[in-house]
Amino acid sequence: MPRGRKGPPQDSIDSILLAISRRNDIDPTTMEYYFERLDEEWTNGARDKVLQLLRSSDVAAHSAAIHVLSELATDYDLEDLEDFVTNPTVSDMAKLTLAPILKELGSEMADEGIIEYLNDPEAAMLQMQMRLLELVGQSELGVEAVLEDVLAMPVERRMGFVDWLGRSHDPRAAHLLIPLLENQPGKLIMATIDALEQLGTVAVQQTIPALNYLLTTSSNRALKQHARATLGRLTMLSAPGTEAAAMAEAAQQPLALYEARVSFIDGSGAQIIMLSWRRPDGMLKGVNVLYQDQWGIKDCYGTDEMEEGRWSELVHEMEEQGFYSFQVPVEYCLALIAEAAALNKRTRHKVPIAYTVWRPLIGAEGGQHRGVSPVPTALAPCVFDDDLASEARRGAELYQWLEFASWMFEPLTLLQPYINRYWATYDLLEGPGSGRGRGRGRKGKQKEHQANLDTIVSEALAELIDDRWRLLYEARLRRQGQLFVCTERTTEAALISAVAAALHPDSALPAQEQSFLHAMMGLSIQQGPFRMMIEALDTDDFGALPLDLFPPKR
Repeated sequence: MPRGRKGPPQDSIDSILLAISRRNDIDPTTMEYYFERLDEEWTNGARDKVLQLLRSSDVAAHSAAIHVLSELATDYDLEDLEDFVTNPTVSDMAKLTLAPILKELGSEMADEGIIEYLNDPEAAMLQMQMRLLELVGQSELGVEAVLEDVLAMPVERRMGFVDWLGRSHDPRAAHLLIPLLENQPGKLIMATIDALEQLGTVAVQQTIPALNYLLTTSSNRALKQHARATLGRLTMLSAPGTEAAAMAEAAQQPLALYEARVSFIDGSGAQIIMLSWRRPDGMLKGVNVLYQDQWGIKDCYGTDEMEEGRWSELVHEMEEQGFYSFQVPVEYCLALIAEAAALNKRTRHKVPIAYTVWRPLIGAEGGQHRGVSPVPTALAPCVFDDDLASEARRGAELYQWLEFASWMFEPLTLLQPYINRYWATYDLLEGPGSGRGRGRGRKGKQKEHQANLDTIVSEALAELIDDRWRLLYEARLRRQGQLFVCTERTTEAALISAVAAALHPDSALPAQEQSFLHAMMGLSIQQGPFRMMIEALDTDDFGALPLDLFPPKR
């Protein structure tokens, strides 16, 4: 267990728990210190005091207790937690609140097992359901949290949950149902459409735009037919003009845009799109989308409450991780997100559930820019000619720019034999008696190293670069070039355009004669051992955002 610095006398366990229960502005450093103090006193009364919070009728106290238990509870605490559940004097809500912790610790009481220890199961479940709807009615993050649990359920349990949402006749249920219209099994989507119809007119302002979106994006004829029929019945039940009003409202952005940013494209083709809006209370709401050019939308994170200064800190933290971002027109961000979502559809990769939750907010921002000329997401392709050939000879200069530092040859496995050859020869040249240390000898060895590298690079380019690879990187270059245009770096964009034209198979320019490719392959071979070590530590090339952009509020 962690053992941090000792707290001052006033930081008693009671005062710490009170602070966690009552404040939502505790900074991460202070919260970490609080957890250290609780950990130090965990078996000396701190755990019992945390469980005592669950006995209160205060929702904030319940949330604080679960937060602490999720951080500090271990297998050693399981027996005490199970005793708490079996205690008939403990409220049913307190027991149900513990269910996620019990599940995390592998208790047999988790899920259905806890039901037999409830005093009034039916009333407790109803109360829990109402609390769930309160949670999802507050923010997108609440919707995300619930849906992540729902998607982990077996399909039949998901169907039962969807049916309950429809029968709730609560407009907040639509927040959970609408994201389930995307990327789910057809059977579940059908049930979701039925549940939205069951909600009736109480949620029609959300249901009508959602069903219209399904009609325009789905290729499943049966789903579209069912959605169209449901939409017709809901429209008939509603007052005249309701559909037009609902569609107009969905296109209105209730929040003022704060900032739109985009990172440069890294060596794996990944790019982060960042959007933030200012709430009426001055706090920011933001969403970050990870776009990978062979996948589509790969990841998505959002926050519904962030101070302006924290947004700036996140931008700086991204830069420290090597992901530099640039302020750009919001239309450019929206175009990238639309392009990424279309790629998901073509590649049959599901979009993250978080994106389906945040999509209406992004779509509302897009509604503010309808009628505006489309913003290109890539430079227009150029026909390769003598002028471009002359410009493309400077292609190696791209590696003098930070934006191309991570652009290496992929896949690395194909390059491994060339990496091994280069470093084996390097070791021979630098072996005992090689003359290292004498100026003239050192210069001679450097020339030999470079000549050896040039030979291996030329062979690798001839054997590994095919038309498919060239087309992928040509398109990637043009997308990177468009970002340079958006940030008013037109001179650099012109060089990128020339390099892309040379790289296109139609240029008929051999890969060995392209300075950009020569520089890429040389660096890829020289840095090969380091890259192989990194890949051994992290096998997911572009699985998630590079850092926790929106950590849980503590």
